[in-house]
Amino acid sequence: MYDLKIYPTFTAVGIKDRVAFLSTDGSLLHEILISQQVPAEPDKTKEGENGNAPQLAHVVTLEYCLASKVFTISLSDKSLQSYQLKEAEGHLSSEKVGDRVPTTRTIVCMKFASKHGVLFGCDKSDCFEFDPVGKSDKRSKWILGHMSQILDLGVSADERYIITCDRDEKIKVTSYPDCHNIVCYCFGHQEYVAGMELLSPSMLLSVSGDNTLRLWDYSEGKEIASYALEDPAVGVTCQRLNEGSGALCAVRSYVNNKIEVAQIHPDDPLKKCVPCGTISVNAGSTILNATLNSACELIILAIDKESKVVQFMVYAFDSIARRFQECTDHVLQKNLQSHFRESTIEHVRDYSTLFKNTIDNLSDYFERKKLKISGKKSK
Repeated sequence: MYDLKIYPTFTAVGIKDRVAFLSTDGSLLHEILISQQVPAEPDKTKEGENGNAPQLAHVVTLEYCLASKVFTISLSDKSLQSYQLKEAEGHLSSEKVGDRVPTTRTIVCMKFASKHGVLFGCDKSDCFEFDPVGKSDKRSKWILGHMSQILDLGVSADERYIITCDRDEKIKVTSYPDCHNIVCYCFGHQEYVAGMELLSPSMLLSVSGDNTLRLWDYSEGKEIASYALEDPAVGVTCQRLNEGSGALCAVRSYVNNKIEVAQIHPDDPLKKCVPCGTISVNAGSTILNATLNSACELIILAIDKESKVVQFMVYAFDSIARRFQECTDHVLQKNLQSHFRESTIEHVRDYSTLFKNTIDNLSDYFERKKLKISGKKSK
């Protein structure tokens, strides 16, 4: 279990039961160690029969609210743990906020709505509203659902819309707080929608297993543009460039050591998409996550395929050449590698299960029909 997120004042990396916070210059600021909650009276008989040890609490995903400075971790034991972060004079500390909030299933993606003081979190097919700091008696509330696996979640800047995408090609736009009101759907993808990014108050970017990147006027459910990718996508990260230069997008490919890069111009009338090459790491590595920071540096979390040992890489974008160059001596890469030295990730996400299974039952039907007709003729 793992995650990598970048915020204005720090980079957060969660691997298993550790979350490390590094400053923008790469120095280690703080670390959170996830405590393991052991049942008071474990059922030894049941454990022995099934061979199942108690569920460990490992990092699934992370989210931070800049306004309240609340940092929430979704854990694999089906719970959420929040922390109050305190930043002062280059130092960072954390304090737990209440007890863990139990969830029905593991929360796989989260987003804060700071104006409303709530956290939205999605499990396999449902989205919940959480009170991470315990201000209300009810810490969680179901707000919307899908008929398929939810893969990503977004919240509009004005917090009027919750945007969710799923395995069944759909992007769903729901009104908030009146979540019974479905504003619209964004239809067009032919495979699972792997990830989304809000480029402006009205424009959404999405990537899919159908080898496309698309732009949407999401409040109208209208597709604005579509661009071809070389391979199916499993994730995306975007960063706005200087005024008039659009946004830089790095698309994680289903080919597990590859990232496709493009420069999108959403403000241009033609909505131009300029390919900026690909990043291919060592064939012996698998990219697990990648995120762009405000300096247009791409931080990559990967593992060695054989040893499962964690690897970190940093690439800097050359705006003139429109290419990423690897920074082998970057201080952030060195400190991350040093801090998570010899850490391993044994279980990675299997994206092959997201593709739809096609069943050809007509061939079998016609074969049976042919045999039936030939049998009648022989009589």
